[in-house]
Amino acid sequence: MAKPADPASDLYALPLDEFTPARNELAKKLAAGGDKAAAGAVRALRKPSVPAWAVNQVARSDPKGIAALFDTGKQLHAAQQKLIRSGDTDAVKEATTAERAAVRALVTEAKSILTEGGHTPNEATLERIADTFYATAVDDEGRELVRTGMLTKELKRVGFGDVGGLSVVPAARTAQTPKPKAQSARLEKEAQKLRAAAEEAEEAAAQAEARESDLATAADDARAKADAAKEKARFARRSASEARRDSDRAARRLDRTR
Repeated sequence: MAKPADPASDLYALPLDEFTPARNELAKKLAAGGDKAAAGAVRALRKPSVPAWAVNQVARSDPKGIAALFDTGKQLHAAQQKLIRSGDTDAVKEATTAERAAVRALVTEAKSILTEGGHTPNEATLERIADTFYATAVDDEGRELVRTGMLTKELKRVGFGDVGGLSVVPAARTAQTPKPKAQSARLEKEAQKLRAAAEEAEEAAAQAEARESDLATAADDARAKADAAKEKARFARRSASEARRDSDRAARRLDRTR
């Protein structure tokens, strides 16, 4: 039996500029049908960023390519574990090469999709797309969102990542290369501030989108009420005109009988 279509999932397959009006219309239909909870859940759906939207379209058009990427991620993870146990770097290099090739192929697809969709595939956007694909090697939740094509924001590349030069034997530290503790602490502090600012901005954007959805729904309701009021006024005017004509006819008949 075929799996029933998911209207919410279908929203993420639309052109990016159609997402918000389609989401609001779906929420309105659900609310009109009495499913307030589902309507609220749909209104809360966030519009994808441009890189996330491109990743979603790649996932929907090339599920085999996405599956191949996930396989390389598993191979890389296994190779990293082997490296830690035995110091063998060959498997890591091989898995890293396979992962790079998979990501390059998917980024090429994303570039074409962006161009066709009227978006500029600049270097920064393509880098964020590549980072998202690389992040699926270690981010289980993100990997599922990529697989289903319902990502709302790009993923950050974390963990080992590109480990082509990884070694279990640390390099000797010389007197000329002291450990930069102060600099590391300062950079980490700055990174924390940036992360906090980014999270606040994302939360503000989510609230703005939810407010936009509520206002759009209220506007739709107001327009419907206004249309109904206009129709009632039109009917009342027509009835008044007919009553006036009937009154005039009655008056003329009365005059003729005098």
